[in-house]
Amino acid sequence: MMANKEREQRILSILTKLVSLKSITGTESENLASEYIYEYIKDLEYFKKYPENCGLLAIEGDPFKRHIPFALIEGKRKDTVILSGHFDVVDEFDYGDIKHLAYDLGDKLEAAIARNSMNTQQAEDMESEGWIWGKGAADMKGGIAIHMELLAEYADKALSGGVEGSILFMPVCDEESYSLGMRNGVKLLARLGKERHLEYKLLINSEPTDLVGGKQIMYLGSVGKLMPVVLVQGISSHIGHCFDGFNPLSILSGIYAKTSNSLDFVDKYEREATMPPTWLKMRDLKENYDVSVPLRAGGYFTVMSLSTSPGDTMEKIRKISEEVCSREIAIFEDTYREFKKINSFETKEKLGLEPAVYDFSSLKAQLLKDRGEAFTAMYEAAYREIQGEVERGKLTYPDGTLLLMEKVMNFANFTRPVVLLAFAPPYYPAVYGGENARKAYETVSAESKTFNIEVEYQNYFMGISDNSYSAFDSEQNAASAVAEETPLWGDIYSIDFDAIARVQVPAVIYGPIGREYHKWSERVEKNSLLNVVPQITRKLIEQAWDF
Repeated sequence: MMANKEREQRILSILTKLVSLKSITGTESENLASEYIYEYIKDLEYFKKYPENCGLLAIEGDPFKRHIPFALIEGKRKDTVILSGHFDVVDEFDYGDIKHLAYDLGDKLEAAIARNSMNTQQAEDMESEGWIWGKGAADMKGGIAIHMELLAEYADKALSGGVEGSILFMPVCDEESYSLGMRNGVKLLARLGKERHLEYKLLINSEPTDLVGGKQIMYLGSVGKLMPVVLVQGISSHIGHCFDGFNPLSILSGIYAKTSNSLDFVDKYEREATMPPTWLKMRDLKENYDVSVPLRAGGYFTVMSLSTSPGDTMEKIRKISEEVCSREIAIFEDTYREFKKINSFETKEKLGLEPAVYDFSSLKAQLLKDRGEAFTAMYEAAYREIQGEVERGKLTYPDGTLLLMEKVMNFANFTRPVVLLAFAPPYYPAVYGGENARKAYETVSAESKTFNIEVEYQNYFMGISDNSYSAFDSEQNAASAVAEETPLWGDIYSIDFDAIARVQVPAVIYGPIGREYHKWSERVEKNSLLNVVPQITRKLIEQAWDF
């Protein structure tokens, strides 16, 4: 084994280069990092001898032509540990007038950062000189640099047949956006597992870990995330005759009130609980100003989960929507009755509004049954149009979902209030590493004590991660329910649940200690990055071969 000082210098050198590559998520610049990592792999003597054990996998149909680098070291046994993480970063605009220095690790950047107004923790960390500051240094190129160094060490050892188990290194793109990298990477894992008869024991995701109360946190699972989309159609009318119409905002705001921060959607496990729903968009869908009641309103929100299935979540939102529709229609009717008492020109006996609530799959099935080929032709044309807009970066997944729902609503030609419910990508299944993850924690905890570091586990990482695609419980997560209720499912967005089920590898998050990711103050702890985590990860790999 090479001297620690040499290893530290190698990791720092790799990190400095990785950070300098502005691999901003959702852009072609992500290829800068994937190409560098692949060239690093190819330059190792082991992969010169076994070139078939590494590659740069093109993501089919990706408008940015991104790739996934991978490298397999085959040891004496097929028991395999996967090393993974992401090399994309969010942009540097949070750095303000020093953003031109954000990717340049070292004294110049740190001097510029030190001139910012800092809170107590930031000032203490800067003064201690124990942290490396810079865009992506913590999230998560520090972890990638550790894995690249360990790969090189094991590759050198493997040339003489001295590696007991196998190691598969597969860093990915696009984690910060839609996890396209890992959604495609799991197909590679499934293929290599079958072709090389690999037995996957553990996936180590080197995302940065938090320091809470002086303890480093290790995560044994990852939270699930759904994005329900709500489209409400009312009845348009001139505001001078508002009782001839019905404002969809009343229903949408009612659904918002019953879901936003609602503890009814919170999942619990031991001492942990998911965050309640958060709405990301809610508005009427009028494009221009006029004095008419808006015809439609829509929005979307996030629902985190540990055990609740997508089907159960959809059913919960459907019931809320039905309750809100009934209440809001009743309030509107009551208001009209009172208004009639003060306006003798109002003569209608009652407004007679009859709302309906559909989930997307039910409405689609009904329209297919009623209008068959005409609906299919409309839907396929609308889908391809939206696909083009998404690929050109003109539409996000959730806004593309809303647009496709609107086109279906147009085709249905409803003349009454309607609520249409669906899911928008991306979808993250909840995943828990089970027994192997617990064993991994025990190893990390015991080894950390030799560095006078205390490690505490959390069952679920609540920040959402690519680990969601490492294993899959089809009964719990009801994959078919997600596909059926996701309008963009197919060529625009998909998850290969069969590949995930074939891989089925326990996954943990263990990487260097970091702080304030996605901010100008992002930093990674030097000792954790250069010394502690590399040594403990090496120990974890070798113990995991026996899990």
